Amino acid sequence: MSAYLDSPIPRPILTVHAEDVDLEIPGLLNIRATFLSEGLFDERSGGDPDEEDLYEVEVTHQGEALLQALTFPRLAASPPKEWADATDAELASLPMERFVLALGWELANADPSNWPRICDAARTWDAWTLEDALLRIPSEWTPETLLPDLD
Repeated sequence: MSAYLDSPIPRPILTVHAEDVDLEIPGLLNIRATFLSEGLFDERSGGDPDEEDLYEVEVTHQGEALLQALTFPRLAASPPKEWADATDAELASLPMERFVLALGWELANADPSNWPRICDAARTWDAWTLEDALLRIPSEWTPETLLPDLD
């Protein structure tokens, strides 16, 4: 049960569209990570990872708790080039999918008035912080992965 909600947090729905990632927690929030640029390097990372991709992350409340969407940039490790033909299960473990899942859990367990603070901190989550957040997610909260329709 969430500290903010009176009932268990609904199982999230994860959708991947090429490099873009969407996470919906039904009845609560949406997170959209939109791919902007590849192959960047953050000097503060000290060369780990060698390349990063830039995303714009947008968080919206499905009710009226936020007056406007929370938007912030996020650098994520670039996936290896050989992952272009990855399976759905492998795609679910790519850096940005893991990030939106951890962020979704953190937001779902907080009052929306605290979401700006959480998003501000999430901009710079390092690998250790992200792994710690992922370890706190219960196993039954595994996302339901939806793939886009191929037209």
